[in-house]
Amino acid sequence: MDYQLYSYDEVCEIIKEKGLIMTTGRDEDNNKICQFGDHGSILNVNTLLDNRYQIHATEKDYNSIKRMAESDGLAIVLRENSKEEVEDAIAGYEEVGSKAILFVKNGNRVLKLNETDKNLYHEIIFFTNENLDVILDTLCDNENYKPSKKVVKHVYVAPKPVEPEMSDDEIKEILPEGSKVTHAKFGQGIIKEVASGKVKVEFADSMEKIFAAKICIKNKLLKVI
Repeated sequence: MDYQLYSYDEVCEIIKEKGLIMTTGRDEDNNKICQFGDHGSILNVNTLLDNRYQIHATEKDYNSIKRMAESDGLAIVLRENSKEEVEDAIAGYEEVGSKAILFVKNGNRVLKLNETDKNLYHEIIFFTNENLDVILDTLCDNENYKPSKKVVKHVYVAPKPVEPEMSDDEIKEILPEGSKVTHAKFGQGIIKEVASGKVKVEFADSMEKIFAAKICIKNKLLKVI
């Protein structure tokens, strides 16, 4: 083969990037494995010794991956009945780095893989990193392998009431132009102009200040005297 399959650590990183829940470990033959979700399919990654990936698959994953492979023209179902025949067929595809994805229904019984969980009936074998990527994407559709979604409680915050705008005529009724006013900080002054919601006041020494009329009226900052 003229390319290198991913190492176990690289596969684990890819699985994490795709957001799949997994546990890692070794099986009875000391092969490095990744198990998806709780008691889900197991991916055997022993690429330092073999040029293949192997999945001990649940019924659901077997069927979903098989549908994907069939749609891409990659699926090959091995119908050999003995362990030796199945292993010879796998070795032939492995030797050439085939793009095929092999499916062995009830493969655990045929290959006598007693170390796998009882619910992992079937075997899926493939030989390229590209197929690993598309198979992991297919497993992403299994909700059992995704983190549970946090329930976000939406707290309704009532908007603050918007005070109506005041017209200049309404402002002049309360703070007439030319009237004398007093301010807590600037002292006495005379309202020179009311325009565009603003009040211009002239205080001592010809000091002019401009106030927002609505704020002045609401907080009684300017008092007519």
